[in-house]
Amino acid sequence: MARVSVIVPVYNASRTLRRCVDSILKQDFRDFEVILVDDGSRDDSVRIAVDYEISDPRVRSLTKENGGVSSARNMGLDAATGEWVAFADSDDWLPMDAIKLLVRETEAQETDMVIGDFYRVFEGKISLKGGIDRGGKISRDKYAEAMMKAPADLYFGVLWNKLYRRDLIEKYHVRMDESVNYGEDVIFNLEYLLHVKDIAVLKAPVYYYIRTPGSLIEQHVSLNGIVTMKRNVVRYYDSFYKQIFDERTYQERRAVILSIYLAVSTDSLVLPWSSGAKSLGKERGADVPFAPEMDNSVSAQYYLGKQLASRYLETIGVKHDLTLDEMRILYLLWCLKKPVTMEDIGIYLDLGRVSVTMLTMRLISAGFVMRGTRADGKKKEGFVIAGNELDTEFEQLENDYRELCFEDISEEDRQTYLRVSEKIRGNIRRRIARTDAGEEKRKTKRADKKRANAQAKETEE
Repeated sequence: MARVSVIVPVYNASRTLRRCVDSILKQDFRDFEVILVDDGSRDDSVRIAVDYEISDPRVRSLTKENGGVSSARNMGLDAATGEWVAFADSDDWLPMDAIKLLVRETEAQETDMVIGDFYRVFEGKISLKGGIDRGGKISRDKYAEAMMKAPADLYFGVLWNKLYRRDLIEKYHVRMDESVNYGEDVIFNLEYLLHVKDIAVLKAPVYYYIRTPGSLIEQHVSLNGIVTMKRNVVRYYDSFYKQIFDERTYQERRAVILSIYLAVSTDSLVLPWSSGAKSLGKERGADVPFAPEMDNSVSAQYYLGKQLASRYLETIGVKHDLTLDEMRILYLLWCLKKPVTMEDIGIYLDLGRVSVTMLTMRLISAGFVMRGTRADGKKKEGFVIAGNELDTEFEQLENDYRELCFEDISEEDRQTYLRVSEKIRGNIRRRIARTDAGEEKRKTKRADKKRANAQAKETEE
């Protein structure tokens, strides 16, 4: 049995299906199954899904007559075996750490559901979207109050930025309502929430959402249909609050609850001119293609710096509203665990003095960095990382990196690698020490020669 079942309804998705499935198969987290449910596609979607099923044992391909996204998702739920259930749409895709972060957060918080932020993609631009400001555990009632403030937002209503316990889904037979073609994901979430005590809020992007005309989601939807279906959604919405609130609280807030009739989504658009919009591909650092010919002394550090460290650090940075360069400074200070000058920060990270000064001052004002006394007694001011929750997150980053490095490697080979690596580092240290000693000798020789010339000149005078 897999830890996570990822259900993907498919309809005429031959142009985007590979991108979606590849993003799932390339996840850091490996213990999952992908259930592709084709809903009567008329293009090559079925062939693509079957090819994935043949090439990867984690993929299952199911087919059915066309009946809409709800029936496709329900078939996926019936076939799922995982402890957790996640959903994705065939025209969207996931960041490489999405499933790992969702599972880790809900298990750390011991909750029955987790919700994460997402990227809204539109015409080559993206914007980070979220609905709850602070991460951590939140009660269902607090979650419901937050949902009341933005009832039409994708963040609360969709399925793809959440993780659900399959045993709860099965125990209470929570399924998609196949009689509606609008808001069916909202209804599913409301029914599931009735059986949940707490929710984990993850402040990290776990999904790339792009709306594609003609997708399975938009089948059978007309203006009259939307009006009719919205009435059904409002009835579910009203019933949900009536069940979780006492009568007095419900009556006090009923006007706000019913305001969903007029509510519009505030997180469904990307405004290209807004400060939060970025070009797609630059939100978390550009991907660096793997080059087998770069098998040399710098290739490992090159890929580590460009791909892994940047990705891991940026995930933490999103949570704390910090840039990648700010995260690099914090990670450096955390690794060195001693006061470091701005000059040294610039040398370590290859940043200019002005940039280092501005970044460090911002980190100090935000409480992430503080001034420290240098152990070597030099007068130059040093800086250290302030004690906070970043300690735990950097430790987890180190663990993630080690797990990646030693995946499918035996303990014997691991110990051999560690011994050889230490010898290599020792060789490098000795070479640097000899180089430094040689430079010191040259400096001393030049100084002695300068003094001798000065003394000779004095004698002549």
